Amino acid sequence: MYNAFKLIHLVAAIIWMGGMTFMLLALRPAALAMLQPQPRAKLMVAVWQRFFLLVVGAIAALLATGSHLYSSAFRAAKAATGTGAVPLGWTLMLGLGLLMMLIFGHVYFAGFRKFKGAVEAAQWPEAARAAGQIHLLMSTNFVLGWLAIAALRLLP
Repeated sequence: MYNAFKLIHLVAAIIWMGGMTFMLLALRPAALAMLQPQPRAKLMVAVWQRFFLLVVGAIAALLATGSHLYSSAFRAAKAATGTGAVPLGWTLMLGLGLLMMLIFGHVYFAGFRKFKGAVEAAQWPEAARAAGQIHLLMSTNFVLGWLAIAALRLLP
């Protein structure tokens, strides 16, 4: 069962990180180069709407599996050493992951709502500002995600 939880956790992280990689490094630059602002904004509403639903599912899976894996490690460490000390990399991954989830919550419930509403109302300057904020926060989450991966792999 432990390995199944690890696999689900890894798949959810790949979906989220892979999606951000695609958005930031492939889709956004191509859309900026190829499309005028208004069609680009309409495209991004459709793309983000789909991607953000995948991220919501990924976050649910990460929370469920991560809490199980972390508590299992805590119990195992307590049984083995009496201290319950979980590896530092795991603790950092947990903290960074929770921060990423909070940032995503702001992107989804505030930034995307503002962006989508501005596009629907043809308020293009407001849509551009909201898209810029989403890009900044998604870039922040991208960096935090790589820091979480590095913490897990490089720290004891």
